[in-house]
Amino acid sequence: MSTSASLKNVIATKLLESDLMVARRFLGSILADQENSVIPTFCMNNYLSLFIYESHRTLKVIDPQRAALLAYSNEAVIEKARHSVKLFDGSKVGHAGVLGDFTAIISAGRERFLNNTWFPPARVLETDLGEWRYQGRLVTTTQVASFFMGIPTIATSDIPAIGRTLMTVAESQARYVDQATESLPWHGPSFMTTMKFGELKSRDRRSERYFKRLYDPALSDELTASLSAFRCSLNFLDVMLSADQTAASAETMLKLRFITLYHVLSSLTELKAEYGSKLNSTSLGLLNAILSHKSSATIMHSEGRGFRNTLVHYTPEERVAPRLSLSLPYYGLIEEYYPEHDFATLGQEICEHTTRLAMLLDEWE
Repeated sequence: MSTSASLKNVIATKLLESDLMVARRFLGSILADQENSVIPTFCMNNYLSLFIYESHRTLKVIDPQRAALLAYSNEAVIEKARHSVKLFDGSKVGHAGVLGDFTAIISAGRERFLNNTWFPPARVLETDLGEWRYQGRLVTTTQVASFFMGIPTIATSDIPAIGRTLMTVAESQARYVDQATESLPWHGPSFMTTMKFGELKSRDRRSERYFKRLYDPALSDELTASLSAFRCSLNFLDVMLSADQTAASAETMLKLRFITLYHVLSSLTELKAEYGSKLNSTSLGLLNAILSHKSSATIMHSEGRGFRNTLVHYTPEERVAPRLSLSLPYYGLIEEYYPEHDFATLGQEICEHTTRLAMLLDEWE
C-alpha cells in the first residue's frame, strides 16, 4: 500500500471513529434515560443511520476484517434513514421522491387518526399531526420523524408503538456502535445530559388546516411537510445538539452542520427553481435572503461538494491526500477546500449560518 493510500485510510478511520463516538455517547444517554429518549431519537436517528451506514461501507473497503466482525442489522431501515439526510438530493428523481414519501406519511396519519369519532360534529376536533418544540423552536413533528426514521408508512402519532420500534432499531444501532468503538476512550456526555426536558413541549394539530397557514399558500401539503423537515433539522442542530460542547465532538458537530446546510440550501434552490413563479413576494424575499447570503455561497462553492463528500464518505480524495497530515487540525481538509479558512473560522461561520437559516425558516412559518 502506498504512503498516500495508507494516510487516506488512517484519516478515514479517525473521521468515522469520531462520529461513532458521538453516536456512542448519545446511545448511552438514551438507553440510560428511556423515559426522555423518544423525541431526541426522532431528531438524531437519520444522523445515527448516516454514521453507521457510511462507516460500515468504508470499513468494508479499508479494513474488511474489522467490518466483518461488526453486527449490522436493520440494513434497509438504516439505509433509507441515512439517505433522508440528503433531503431533495436523496432521490434520483429529486424533490418528487421526497414528496412521494411525505404523501404516504400524511395519508397514513390522516387515515388512522381522522374520522374516527362516532359523533360526526366532533370530528373537527380530531388531529393527525403531533409537533414538538424545544425552547419554543420546532424540532420535530410526527411526519418529519417518520421521514427521518426510514419507515415512511408508519403513523407516528402512536408514541408508545413508535417508541417500541425506535428502541428495536436503537438497540441494533447500539450493538454496532459498541462493537466498533469498544477499544476507544470515552470522552464525556452527549447533548442530552444538559437538556431541560421541561422545555420540550408538544401540541397536536389537524394538518389539513394547519398547513394552509404555513410558509406559502401555493405550496402543497407535501411541500409544506418537506419544509418543516428542513426547519426541524436546523433547529435541532441549533438548540439541542449545540449543547454538546465536548472537544471530542467538535469535528462531528461541524460535519453535521455543514452537510445539513449543504442539502437544505441545495433543496431550497430546487424548490425555488420549480415553484418560485407561484410563490408570493414574502416567500421569495426569504428564499433570496437565504440563498444569496455570502455564507450560503461559501457552502455551495464548487469545492463544497468535494468537502461534503469527504465528510460523508470519510475517505479523502486522491487529489488532496498528498497535502494532508495527521498533525494538522482536521488533517488539513478545510484548508484544501477552503484556503481562506481553518477549522476554527469555518466552524464559527457554519455555526452562525445554521442559526441564521433556522431563524429565517422560523420566520417564514
